[in-house]
Amino acid sequence: MILKLMSAAQLSQIPPPEQIRDATQAVLARAEFAEPSRWYEIVIEALQALKRWLDGVSQWSEAHPSLARVFFIMALLVLLACLGHLFYLALADVLPFQRKKDRANARQARWDILEGAATNWREALKIARALLHDGNLRRAIWIAHRVLLGLLDEQGAIKFAGWKTNSHYLTECARNHPWYTTFAELTELYEGTVYANRSASEDVAESLVVRVDQFCDETSGSA
Repeated sequence: MILKLMSAAQLSQIPPPEQIRDATQAVLARAEFAEPSRWYEIVIEALQALKRWLDGVSQWSEAHPSLARVFFIMALLVLLACLGHLFYLALADVLPFQRKKDRANARQARWDILEGAATNWREALKIARALLHDGNLRRAIWIAHRVLLGLLDEQGAIKFAGWKTNSHYLTECARNHPWYTTFAELTELYEGTVYANRSASEDVAESLVVRVDQFCDETSGSA
C-alpha cells in the first residue's frame, strides 16, 4: 500500500507534456545550442560568384577583342577621373586657389550679420551716423550693435549665431576684453531702444557709435 502511494505521488510530480516541450524549446533556443555561424560559407559563395563572373568576362574578351579594348580604355579613364577627384578632395584645403576661395566666402558671410543693411562695417557705420543725424536712433543703434558683434566675432571674442541672445554674447565675451565695457553699454542701449522701444539719449548713442568706429579702425575693419 505504501509503495502504491509513493508511486502515485511521484507520478503527480511529473509535469504535463506541453510544459516539458516548452521548456525543452526554451533551452535549445539558447546561444550555446545555436548552430555555428555560416559566414565563411557566404564569403566562399561570393568569391566563387566573382570568379565565375571574371571567367565570363575573360571569355567574352577573347571572343570580342576590339570591344574589350574599348571598354578597358573607358574603365581606365573612369578610374583616373575618380582618383583625380579623390586627390582633389584630399588636397583641397591646402591648395592656394581653394584657400583664396574659402577666404572670399568667409569674408562675404560675415556681412550677413548686417542683414542687408550694408556690405561692410565701414559702410554700415557711415549709415549709422547718417541715421543719427536724421534722428533715427533706433536703427542707428541696431546697426552699430551688429557691427560690434561682427568685429567681436572676427576677433574670436564671441561666436555669432542667429539663435543667440544678447545675454549669450555678454557671457561669451571676456570681461577683461578692451571692448567689453562699450559692448555692455551698447547692448543695454540696444535692448532699451530696439526691444523696449524706449527713447535714448542722442549724445550717448553718438558716443557709442564713435567708439565702435574707432574699434573698426583698430582692426582695419573696412576690408
